[in-house]
Amino acid sequence: MSKVVKHIRQSVSRFVEAREGAAAVEFALLLPLFLIIYLCVIEFTQAFMVQRRAHHSASMMADIVSQSGTVTQSQLADYFAVGGLIMAPYSAGPLEGRVTSIQRNAKNQDVVVWSYGSTMTPLKPGTVMTVPSGLLEKATDSVIYAETIYRYNSPFDIAVPGFPDFLSGVTTFQRQFYLRPREVASVSCTDCPKT
Repeated sequence: MSKVVKHIRQSVSRFVEAREGAAAVEFALLLPLFLIIYLCVIEFTQAFMVQRRAHHSASMMADIVSQSGTVTQSQLADYFAVGGLIMAPYSAGPLEGRVTSIQRNAKNQDVVVWSYGSTMTPLKPGTVMTVPSGLLEKATDSVIYAETIYRYNSPFDIAVPGFPDFLSGVTTFQRQFYLRPREVASVSCTDCPKT
C-alpha cells in the first residue's frame, strides 16, 4: 500500500511542478482581453484624430475669412474644400460647415449679416444670435463665426452585449470658432444674401 501512496504522491508532485503548457494556457486566456484593449486604443485614437481635425477645419475657415476684407461664395466654397482636405485621410464627404458674419446693431443685438453653408443651411440674415460675452462690445463690432459638423462612423462595428454603442454607430463632432476681423471692421460677402 505504501508503494501505491508513494507513487500517487510522486505523480501529483510531477503534475504540480509541470510548467510546459502554462504559458500557452495563460496566453489563450489573456488574448481576448488584449485584443479588446488593442481595438479600444485604436478606436479612441481614430476618434480623437477626427475630432481634432474637425476643430482645425472650423478654426482654419474662421481664420481665413477673418483675414479677408471681402469674400464671395466661390471663395467660401474653396475654403470649405480646404477644410475637407484637412479631414484626410478620413472621408471629406460627411464634413458639414457654415461661416457666418455676426454684427452688433444699434439695439445691442447680435445679428447675422450674411451666412454661407457647405452642406449646412445658411443662417437667415437678420437672425438674432447669442455670442459669447466680450466678443461684441459696441455697435458695429463684428465677428466671424465658423462651425463644422462631422459624423464619424467607427471602422469597428462591433456589437457588445450590454454595451450597444461600444465601437459601433455614428459619433457627431460639432465645433464652433469665433474670430474678429483683422483687416476691416466687418468682413463683407459680395454675393451672399444680406439683411
